[in-house]
Amino acid sequence: MVAPLAIATGLKAGLTQTGKLSMSITGYDFVGLAGRLLFFYGVAFLIDLYFKAVISGGTFLNLLGLNLPASLPSWLTTFFLVGHKGITFWNIVQVISILIVVVEAFKYERNLKEKGETANTSTLAVFLMIALGLSLVTFPQLIQKFQEGKIISTPVTKGFGGESL
Repeated sequence: MVAPLAIATGLKAGLTQTGKLSMSITGYDFVGLAGRLLFFYGVAFLIDLYFKAVISGGTFLNLLGLNLPASLPSWLTTFFLVGHKGITFWNIVQVISILIVVVEAFKYERNLKEKGETANTSTLAVFLMIALGLSLVTFPQLIQKFQEGKIISTPVTKGFGGESL
């Protein structure tokens, strides 16, 4: 009992110190942003887990006394299992996380302007790198899915030699 409490206390103190260090170096608490993004992804994971548990039927959640609905609309089941037109729940979560970083950057800059200060260029660059990193994970997948959808949905009317089919 004492060991987990000591670990939690040490972890909290460490996060507070790194947050203060981040604030002193860049003028923004990037440790706090990382924590909020981790919390956001954790909630998204729990939502995904809940819907997949409902879709699959009997799960450990039923053993805990949580009465899950017996069925979901087919569009919701399809959305969580394969996605809608190639867009999955996790694609939406990733896009929202990019928006969170962008909004935080604008909020940081606006707060400084209200104080009559200018934003630190390196801090804005860190925001840009975080948003760019998340974008490079998200957007190539979405673009590929859209391209695959166009290839599949486009009817073939001409053969290789140009003759009509």
